[in-house]
Amino acid sequence: METNSISWEILLKSIRQTLSSEEEVIFQKWLARDIRHKEYYKKMYRVWSSEDTTYDLYTDVAQMKTRFDDYVRNERKVKQRKILGYVYRSVACLLLLLTVGGGIMLLQKEKQGQENDNQLAGAIFPGTGKAIILLPNGEKVDIDWLADSLPYQTAGLSVEKDSGIIKYTEQQQSDSDYHTIVIPRGGEYQVKLSDGTRVWLNSDSKLKIPTSFVGNERRVFLSGEAYFDVVKNDRKPFIVETDLGNIKVYGTVFNVKRYSGDRQLKATLVEGSIGFSTDKTTEWKLQPGYQLSLLEGKSEPIVEKVKIYNEIAWKNQRFCFENRTLESIVQDIERWYNVKIVFESPSLKQLQFSGSLSRYGEIETLLRFFEESADIRFSVDNHTITVKRK
Repeated sequence: METNSISWEILLKSIRQTLSSEEEVIFQKWLARDIRHKEYYKKMYRVWSSEDTTYDLYTDVAQMKTRFDDYVRNERKVKQRKILGYVYRSVACLLLLLTVGGGIMLLQKEKQGQENDNQLAGAIFPGTGKAIILLPNGEKVDIDWLADSLPYQTAGLSVEKDSGIIKYTEQQQSDSDYHTIVIPRGGEYQVKLSDGTRVWLNSDSKLKIPTSFVGNERRVFLSGEAYFDVVKNDRKPFIVETDLGNIKVYGTVFNVKRYSGDRQLKATLVEGSIGFSTDKTTEWKLQPGYQLSLLEGKSEPIVEKVKIYNEIAWKNQRFCFENRTLESIVQDIERWYNVKIVFESPSLKQLQFSGSLSRYGEIETLLRFFEESADIRFSVDNHTITVKRK
């Protein structure tokens, strides 16, 4: 292995936290050799930390290079500064793909101060834009590989990644295939459906959608959390189906949260009108500013007035909570920062907090807020955080 080279396998194992002791030594030496290695690894970690990444799937490298070169030429004239950042990440990903199983020359050594940051292998970063499209034929399309404004063509369908949005173009079809948009832990993304409806997807979520809405309804399937801005169509209602019940919409803005680990469904109406029903209940109507929640195993939901900005804070890049238990708060933190949080004592789970914090800040700042607000402290070991009493 050359001085500034390291194998793709070792970098990937570092992200997955599966390095052997010998590989850990190699990784740490490479990390300490040049300060830019640290910056490179941070950027790489954001792209490749997802368990759902498609790095190991077949990709037409020649086609990808051509598409990327075209993208750079088209955009350089108008967005040169933006392109510089995009080029750095895209070229890095391309190099990693081309060198699977071998060593890659990453960066030239400079006479700069070197540091051995042994904690970087377990560094914790806030979430970023990540999404995978699962196609009917079993193929996975990692959005990170698609250049902005260049469409991905499949089965007569054009899917575009445009400024952080997956866009489906409306087409006249007699039938429709289904795609599943997967957002891994530590990720988020926006989707524009073929009817123009906008969907914001939170971490650890899945949205199954038809490539084109045919028939007399627009039905999608959700697991996780999503914020919907639905295009009005009285003749073709929009339905969000979950395993606990369905939300029926005619054109409105609302949030749905249904993580199986939370053991409940929450539907929060921002504006318009929605109805909720199950196979055991008639439809419950919701007014703006109200939230419907249904616990697993219960037949009747609860409807109550809530503060909207707290319920949709994630979409506005915030953590907002008011008199919420620490147990419920850390569930959101775990998904966003892709960490595991455990409690030394069950009683700590019931501590209540109120606050508003950025979702894009360092996790140390977030943890410090809780430490200063209660008699607790956090112990961080790689991606496992333990809540203890001081």
